[in-house]
Amino acid sequence: MRLWPDIGSATIVLAALTSGAWALAGSRSTPPDAWKPADQKVVLYTKKKPPATPRLEDLELTKSVSRWGVTWTFDKPARVGQFVNGDYYMVGPVTVAAIDPKPLWGDEVKETIDKESVREANYPGQQARNGSMINPRCDHRNVGGHGYRECAGFDSRIPHARYAPELFAHLPIAMKPGDSLFSTISRHNQEISKFSGQHVDPLRTAAVLTCLAEPQPPDAFRPSYCDAANSKIHLARNLRRELLLKLPKARSAPPRIDAYRVASNGDKMPRGPATYFNPPDYVTAFQRPWLDIVEFGFAAPVENLPHYGQDMVALVGDASLLLHMDYPVEEKERLLVNFVQVGIDFWGLARAGRSWPSHGGLNSGRKWPIVFAGLMLDDPEMQSPTKSLPSLHFHEDDQTALCPYSYRGQVHERGWTGAKAIFTGHSLPRNAGTGGWEDGWGCVDVYPPSQWPRMKPDRVPSSEGYRRANTSNSWIGEALAARLMHAEKVWDHDAFFAYVDRWMTEDDTPLVEAIKRAGGMDWTKVKPGDFGRQGCVMQAKFVREMWDQHRNHLPPDGHEDPPAEETWK
Repeated sequence: MRLWPDIGSATIVLAALTSGAWALAGSRSTPPDAWKPADQKVVLYTKKKPPATPRLEDLELTKSVSRWGVTWTFDKPARVGQFVNGDYYMVGPVTVAAIDPKPLWGDEVKETIDKESVREANYPGQQARNGSMINPRCDHRNVGGHGYRECAGFDSRIPHARYAPELFAHLPIAMKPGDSLFSTISRHNQEISKFSGQHVDPLRTAAVLTCLAEPQPPDAFRPSYCDAANSKIHLARNLRRELLLKLPKARSAPPRIDAYRVASNGDKMPRGPATYFNPPDYVTAFQRPWLDIVEFGFAAPVENLPHYGQDMVALVGDASLLLHMDYPVEEKERLLVNFVQVGIDFWGLARAGRSWPSHGGLNSGRKWPIVFAGLMLDDPEMQSPTKSLPSLHFHEDDQTALCPYSYRGQVHERGWTGAKAIFTGHSLPRNAGTGGWEDGWGCVDVYPPSQWPRMKPDRVPSSEGYRRANTSNSWIGEALAARLMHAEKVWDHDAFFAYVDRWMTEDDTPLVEAIKRAGGMDWTKVKPGDFGRQGCVMQAKFVREMWDQHRNHLPPDGHEDPPAEETWK
């Protein structure tokens, strides 16, 4: 359990949309170690002024393209265009003959790591750096008793047997329409030498290249990098921008969406080093593709997306609320397009078999980008993803329930504090039976602390620890954004919204006193609303301000919705 999580955020910048391909042969994109927001103009495409679809001969004929430090060189010149977010496509078929930085394989990898969770000696002659994958997939599992865990072929330092050398794409790489190619830049061994346990991040950045059968209009979104062949081509002209509110900017909100990120105390977030995900502003945060094909974030490039679910959902919530403030529509567009692209990508992952069940604080933040993209693009399947894919799990839904609740052979009419909305546990829905009750992973919220397992003066059961440290305190932004859009019905899990209301309004003083009396961690000296106590908001300060102002006064005026103080009772 991470008691003091980093609050990751990131930023995006759109490529110029009025001209042809950008950063083509002879030029390079922003260096991978530089968090520098781009200053390209963004065209706001609408149905009234739709852009023309280029002819094949209108596209740039070029031998190579570059994106986020990766350069792909073709065996012969190809016609290349750009999606609305700046990512590239080629009209194929096309063969990628070379990639820079060069992919390294086998003996080309001179220094390997063989300690703790990284065991490159297990792959003799198959070690890898700067790897690529053609048509990334979510159905390739590792071995050793962990059959539910996905693998990738980018880098042999991906920990805990999540590296699969057979997925490494060897040059030359033939691409046909419907294919996507994900290429990565690995970090140096020195950068990851001070790791312990599962927290290893071997990838620095990643970029995606898509092959299509024909040119696309300049407002086309990129199809999901996972299941690209079956992804719809959505158009920015169809975005339902009227769903975005124009609420007065919160006091602590940045002056511009692309100005900087805001910490939970209202301070400007420091510009982070390239060793972990910490870009300077909200627009840059979503620009690079959010590569999420391997569970636990083990293949998450540190310059593309947060490693950990709590950081991801906090950033998702921040961005969602910014889109409902009265920034100029042109400013919103830069964030909107890239945030929707993340939702499109995650929906492709879900269709390809990826699921995000509860596990501590790991998998939060994936559902709302999908639902939001579905709302903005008027796509019913994306709006209600679990109706389209009944076996799909989302972390926030797995960890929240409304009583009566059956657990350990008993029907619980309420949680032990009297709440109807409860926190189900660390990872209960994935496990049979009690979800590891004796290990502290179960639904302790329906029992008084005197009956909790694994109580010690410096700890509580994992379920209660994760409830207080790594989940609830970062769900506020996305829950409020969904309520502002009256999206509770399409979200289709009322317990999540009621539980967030409980977190923000229930007085947990009796609970923390009972935990102390039972011999567990002493939170009684922590003020309500501070870290570890209910009401804590581990997001930008403007999230708390927006909650206080709008949760019980949801627009439009007159909309009837139970107040936060009542939904969980």
